[in-house]
Amino acid sequence: MKRFFGSTRNFLLVLALIGSLLLGYFVILPVVAEQVASVIPRSSEKVLGDAVYQALQEDSDSRGSALLSSFFDSMHIKTPYEIRVALVNDKTVNAFALPGGQLVVYTGLLKKMKSYSELAALLSHEFIHVEKRHATRSICRSLGSQFFIGLLFGNMGSVVSVAAGHADELRTLSYSRSLEKEADLSGLQLLLDRGIDAKGFADLFNHLKQAESSLVLPEIISSHPDTDDRAAYIKKAATGQQPVSHPSLNHIFDTLKKSYP
Repeated sequence: MKRFFGSTRNFLLVLALIGSLLLGYFVILPVVAEQVASVIPRSSEKVLGDAVYQALQEDSDSRGSALLSSFFDSMHIKTPYEIRVALVNDKTVNAFALPGGQLVVYTGLLKKMKSYSELAALLSHEFIHVEKRHATRSICRSLGSQFFIGLLFGNMGSVVSVAAGHADELRTLSYSRSLEKEADLSGLQLLLDRGIDAKGFADLFNHLKQAESSLVLPEIISSHPDTDDRAAYIKKAATGQQPVSHPSLNHIFDTLKKSYP
């Protein structure tokens, strides 16, 4: 009987330990990550993002990158961040944002675009990830205790080293469904404020959907909202929009498409 109670106690202790670890990972860690990310200076975010980008060793195209940056500048979005857009020669149909203002667009996605409103939608979405610190917050959650210790004690060298060491993982960093939806809707608002056709989002989603793996995960276990759902809430939010023309954006987009047909 004594052995039975001893085994039961050990079993309960193991369960308690597992429960504590799960609580820390799913509840405490995200909260701490949010708090840490909120106090990181923008200058430190830039150092972090630049370190990750350099570690990726992406094959960026200088002319295309300059055109993309010019396109973003022509959207006249006020921000304390220095937004830099890199065009990478790769067939991947994707784009991503890094802390501090670095946006990366793959030629595989650019070549599928048919209008400047699609590019405006993409850059607006990725910009919101930077502006709302989604990338910084997600990196804080992904890299764990070593990253936190470096941030809390001001050791940016350690932080940069950890982030650069995980660069390949951060290239495909996924955000929660709520952060993706925030990037969609806040990005849409940037388009609406400028009279840029919101249909660009729908067309962009079509390209991404076609590029998705044949193995489609249910939304409940996917980090991203369902693509059709994203298109639906964008369409609803943009109801009644009357787009206006943007010759400068159209000109830059046409120049890009001639270089990367």
